[in-house]
Amino acid sequence: MAEQPASGERYFLESLDRGLSVLECFDEQHRERTLSEVAQSVGITRSTARRILLTLVDKGFLRLDGRNFSLTPRVLRFGFSYLAALRLPQVADPHIEALAKELGETISVTILDGPDVVYVARVRSPRIIRISITVGMRFPAYATSTGRVLLAGLPAEALDDYLKTTTFQSFTPQTISDVDQLRTAVGQVAADGWSMSENELEVGIRGAAVPIRDRTGAVVAALNSSLQGTQYTRSDVEATVVPKLVATAERIGSDLSLG
Repeated sequence: MAEQPASGERYFLESLDRGLSVLECFDEQHRERTLSEVAQSVGITRSTARRILLTLVDKGFLRLDGRNFSLTPRVLRFGFSYLAALRLPQVADPHIEALAKELGETISVTILDGPDVVYVARVRSPRIIRISITVGMRFPAYATSTGRVLLAGLPAEALDDYLKTTTFQSFTPQTISDVDQLRTAVGQVAADGWSMSENELEVGIRGAAVPIRDRTGAVVAALNSSLQGTQYTRSDVEATVVPKLVATAERIGSDLSLG
């Protein structure tokens, strides 16, 4: 029974234990559950189950459809953070090496960590690039093409939280510098399915990015190509670079799902 603490430690939080138990009661055999079913499965009262369930709905981890609760893709962020740390670079490396060779550009994979994007895999082109970025480096999500792709993949509540708490820094005159501008940009990325940044982190730095999705369709990472080799227009990028990024992102997502 989850009504009693499973540990004698004074740091044990029974409310957290119950909340995690509620999430764990959803599985492949029980994709949807009613309030009564959750209460019975976890061993808690209906009133306690209701408070926990509605809190998880409010935080975006569960959705409510009529009387049935079910998990949302947001719960995958926990598992994928661990998965990405272990597998994403190894899975992505051969794919981004091939794409870097094909395009003659620097190719990167990033994930969202709090307000920032973090580079987890990267293959540099032979060309000299103006900004030196290495695996492990992080930049504000609002100022990068991969960041806006990852923000566009967040549940609405999580995006709202990000927008409410973000402090903007203008790296160049082209850097997005306010909430309304960012919300519009993220909405455009969601509609287009890809993002392009120009001169936002540093003048002369340009890039395009697309989402990497898991088997459920949730955005778990972003794939980026630098745009240093040619004076691409946006139409050029959409016609020549984006399709190759999308195809590579699909292969990476497929390989991740096989693991």
